Amino acid sequence: MEKTCESLLRSWCGGLLKLQVRNQKEPGLRGGILCPSCGMIHGRCFDAIYPFLYLADRDGDEAYLEGARLLYEWAEQNVSRQDGSYVNDINSQWKGTTVFSVLGLAEALSLHGRVLGKETCERWKSRMERAADFLEGFKEFEVCNVNYRIACCLAMEVCADLLGKEKYRKRGRELARLAVSQLTGDGILAGEGRPVDGVSPRGCRPVDVGYNLEESLPAFFQYAVKTGDAPLREKLVRVWRRHLLFMLDDGAMDNSFGTRNYKWTYWGSRTSDGCGLGCLLAARWEPDLGAAAFKNLSLLSRCTFNGLLYGGPHLKDTGEPPCVHHTFTHAKALAGILDQGLWRRLRDGSLPRSRMKKAEYVRELDTLVIPGREYTATVTAYDWEYPGLPGGHPGGGTLSLLWHRQAGPVLCAGMSRYSLKEPYNMTLPRRGNHRCITPRLELCQDGEVYSNMFDHTCGMEQEQGQGQFRVRVRGRLTDIHKKKHENGEYQVFYLFEPDRVCVQAKVPPGARWILPLVSRQKEEVEAGERKVTVKRDGTAVTVARERGRITLPRGLERIYNLVPGVEALELDMEEEDGEIAFCLSFDYDSKPS
Repeated sequence: MEKTCESLLRSWCGGLLKLQVRNQKEPGLRGGILCPSCGMIHGRCFDAIYPFLYLADRDGDEAYLEGARLLYEWAEQNVSRQDGSYVNDINSQWKGTTVFSVLGLAEALSLHGRVLGKETCERWKSRMERAADFLEGFKEFEVCNVNYRIACCLAMEVCADLLGKEKYRKRGRELARLAVSQLTGDGILAGEGRPVDGVSPRGCRPVDVGYNLEESLPAFFQYAVKTGDAPLREKLVRVWRRHLLFMLDDGAMDNSFGTRNYKWTYWGSRTSDGCGLGCLLAARWEPDLGAAAFKNLSLLSRCTFNGLLYGGPHLKDTGEPPCVHHTFTHAKALAGILDQGLWRRLRDGSLPRSRMKKAEYVRELDTLVIPGREYTATVTAYDWEYPGLPGGHPGGGTLSLLWHRQAGPVLCAGMSRYSLKEPYNMTLPRRGNHRCITPRLELCQDGEVYSNMFDHTCGMEQEQGQGQFRVRVRGRLTDIHKKKHENGEYQVFYLFEPDRVCVQAKVPPGARWILPLVSRQKEEVEAGERKVTVKRDGTAVTVARERGRITLPRGLERIYNLVPGVEALELDMEEEDGEIAFCLSFDYDSKPS
């Protein structure tokens, strides 16, 4: 396991080193890491300083030592500010990401500072202290997204140990108490939205699974371990267990409904560090977390090409270049796993979601997680909108995820309408077939699109019977601005049986069900008037119509979406006398063990 982790880290750091600007004397460029996707240098490329120093120390490699020095100087020239902060990007005013720069510097200095020499080490430590002073007085963390207050409580504890100033420890405890207040009684971490303690009309809380699993919970657990806070540690183990409900057996994270799903990739979140380090720390008390880390790291490996981590399993197939942000943040966490010897806790095994026997309702998200024999599904009516992001994640009783043990992702909702909420942290699609991949009802009229995925006032009922689970959704088709269609009433009935999922809908005239079936361009498709079958990895996924007309509006060309980085074959179901009905079923050459 150690060699596997080191191999992946060397692959990532090698890819980053190739993109580091070294042949320019211009201080605005020299030392920065160019992003092949965004055509810029991300301000947080400074995070690579820790994994670079790890390899410089481990291997005695001068290239990585020089790379770390160049990164430091680039950051001082471009994203460092007089008040001690670091801004997120050269053209950004957000200073909250100072916390991640401090954590990276602290790990680099405390574990590998010896390779820098005394003078350089003291200079970097002095700079870290200025940043820590800034963070200690930064009050924005008391009202902004919860991931920041959690990361800062860890940074304050680390700085207190390294710099010997108790004022940092005191501030860390204040932020930790605020963060604990965001843990719900059912084990969900809320606070990825404003107000962080708000409640939506449906009683939902602001929750983003990607950020929770990749950033907040790992940082909070590290804080609990460092401070020896056993009650907090025990509480967080329970929270980890609840969040494992959203991890799939291929290592992916189901964030199809998250408040910040605009940052979601299939394996996690675009600008966070990854779940591995936190999972492995907590695996001492919950072995399933060792399996979660193993599966997620394996998925990250499968999404890595030429030394860079791509934002989703199909992104390379689409021709989209990878954003380098994914690589340098996840390299930082992988260095931490190696430094702490946590790779010893990696293990293979099934995850709780694949072992479910009954459906789970998550009230904070108004979301159902439903098991089949070999599949798992998510149906969501979640209504919390991230500020300034209408049409982010879907609601309206959307079947936002359908995953099969052998076929992998079958249905996978992305952003309802793609927009650059964080333009420096997101990618502008290059190809014309970048489209919404969320399964949905849709009615176009007078240039407006009305859909169930925008409907935040629907009713959703569920019933569990012998070997079956039923969900009924009733609502009115709604546009992105929350305007209801005058004649847009709809009803959707989902029937989840052990080996298939059936959908029936009563819809207004002219409505259609758009069903993007996750599928790579290279996969074989059989299409007829009554059914469409996609074959992959010895599995056949079939959509058979029972009511309505099935079409392939783009033929066999695949559409794709950067959230979460998959391709899909778009199927349209046109209504017949106000009804649409179809079933999804699975056949495979041999049953998985």
